Amino acid sequence: MNKQVNKILIIAPCLTMGGIERASSNTANGLSELGAKVYFLSLFKKEAFFKLNEGIEIIEPQGFNKTKLSLFKSILWIRKEVKRVNPEHILVFNKFYGAITALALLGTKYPYFLSERSSPLFVWRQPMRAINKLAFSIKPPKGVIAQTNIAAEYQRKYFNKTEVIVIPNSVREVQLFPEIKREKVILAVGRLNDYLKGFDLLIESFAKLKNQDWELHIAGGDEEGEALKEQAERLGVINRIKFLGKVKEIDKCYAYAGMFVIPSRSEGFPNALAEAMTAGCCCIAFDFVAGPNEMITNGVDGILVPSGDTQKLAEAIDDLIVKDDFRDVLAQKAIKTSQHFKKSTIISKIANVINKK
Repeated sequence: MNKQVNKILIIAPCLTMGGIERASSNTANGLSELGAKVYFLSLFKKEAFFKLNEGIEIIEPQGFNKTKLSLFKSILWIRKEVKRVNPEHILVFNKFYGAITALALLGTKYPYFLSERSSPLFVWRQPMRAINKLAFSIKPPKGVIAQTNIAAEYQRKYFNKTEVIVIPNSVREVQLFPEIKREKVILAVGRLNDYLKGFDLLIESFAKLKNQDWELHIAGGDEEGEALKEQAERLGVINRIKFLGKVKEIDKCYAYAGMFVIPSRSEGFPNALAEAMTAGCCCIAFDFVAGPNEMITNGVDGILVPSGDTQKLAEAIDDLIVKDDFRDVLAQKAIKTSQHFKKSTIISKIANVINKK
C-alpha cells in the first residue's frame, strides 16, 4: 500500500449477515493486509457473523442503536470517534450512512469516500431522502465507488460534482472441497424475508420443472420463511425443498451444489453469485439490475434468464440438468471469470483511488 495511507476509518452498519456487512468486512480485512491501520465503526451493536482481522479496532455504540438508529446520537458519536481516531481517510458504506457521516464531519478537516451499495433502482423514503440531499449538498464525498457500470450511471447523475469510480465487490477466500461430490441440488443464498431476493420466483420456477429428482436448498440468514414454506406447500414441492437457515460453512454448500441460482429482482452487487462462481458452481441468474450481465457472459461462464421470467428459468434449469458436461464447462469458465473479483485485486483498486485523492 502507498505510504500515504496509514489510518483508515471504515463506517458500516455492523458485522451481522448481509451484503454490505460482507463487503465492508472484506474491505477492512483487505486494507489491513495491505498494511493500513484500520478502524471499523459499526453503527449498530449486533452479534457478529463476519470476522475482522486481528489488529482492526472495532468501534461500537454503547447504550444506543441496538435495533433502531438514533440519528442525533449517531452524528455526535461519529464526530467524536473521528476526532479520537484522527484517520487519514474515511470510507463509508451505504448512501444514508454516508449522509450521516457528512453531517458529523461538518466544520472539520476530514474528507470521506462513499461506497454506495444499493441497487440503482432503490429509492430512499422520506425523511432519509431529504437528509441525503441536504448532507451531500453541504459536504459532498471526495469520491464515490459504484459496484457496476449501471450503478455508476445513476450515481453520476446524483453526485454530479464528484468523481464516480466503478469497482466491483471483492470476493472473500472461498474454501474449496474437491473431495465433496456435486449432488442433484439447486442452491440459492440470501435473506429469506427480503422481497428483492426473489425466492418466491425461484420456488415458482422450481414447481414448473419437468425434472423431479433434484432438490432446492435455500441458505438464508433470516428465520421468517413461513410465507415461502406456505408457497412451497401450496405448489406441492415442499418435500423437495430444504430451508437451511443460517449457514456458517456456506462453502460446503457451494461445493455440493449441482448448480447455483440467483433469482433476485434487484441487487446492488450479487455477492453470492461471485462466491458461487469462485467455488466452481454452474450458475444461473435472472438478468436483473444490477450485476449479473457484467459478471456472466451468457452461455460461456453461466446462464442469464430474462428478469422475473419463471418459465424461462425453469426451462434453463431443466436444460442444464440433462447436460452434465455443459454444466462442468460453465463451472470451469466461471472460476476463471471470478479472478476479476479477487480480494487482492479489488482492495488494491480501492487503495489506489484513496491514495490519488
